[in-house]
Amino acid sequence: MPEPDNSNTLYLVIKQVYFDQIIAGTKTEEYREVKYSTYKKYVKTEDDGSVMFSDAISDEELSKYQCEDDLNIYNNGVCPLIPKNWCYLNLAVGYNKKRDTALVEVVDITFEAETDKSGNVVRFDFDESDNVCFSPTGKLCLWIAVLHLGKVVRKEIVSK
Repeated sequence: MPEPDNSNTLYLVIKQVYFDQIIAGTKTEEYREVKYSTYKKYVKTEDDGSVMFSDAISDEELSKYQCEDDLNIYNNGVCPLIPKNWCYLNLAVGYNKKRDTALVEVVDITFEAETDKSGNVVRFDFDESDNVCFSPTGKLCLWIAVLHLGKVVRKEIVSK
């Protein structure tokens, strides 16, 4: 693993309960929704900020969507997004000046489609008025970035 720096470390604010689980080693994955306001944290982009897509989706399939950079393309359940290559996660509890922090290894980043309470993928389309229409056959879904965590490199506990 390279030394942590700004180019390989993602900063995230987290709740105390989840922080404690990560430090204890009982939580090994951190989940974050890929949104238009945050996607550049989790998804590789071109220099102009446009989304880079994997070979999991063809140019022909991409051309069927209104926006070439659509983060929500379902693609038969195979995520077409390419994850950023983070080596570390810099975690901070809340927004207080004095707070618990930790540096944790990231061993992998994957994407999974968001599901409802029954475990069904939440799929949708937009109607003519740009309203969301949920449908089990929708061409779109919400993708969740799954950061697979390794060992805790360092921690600073100030809450106890």
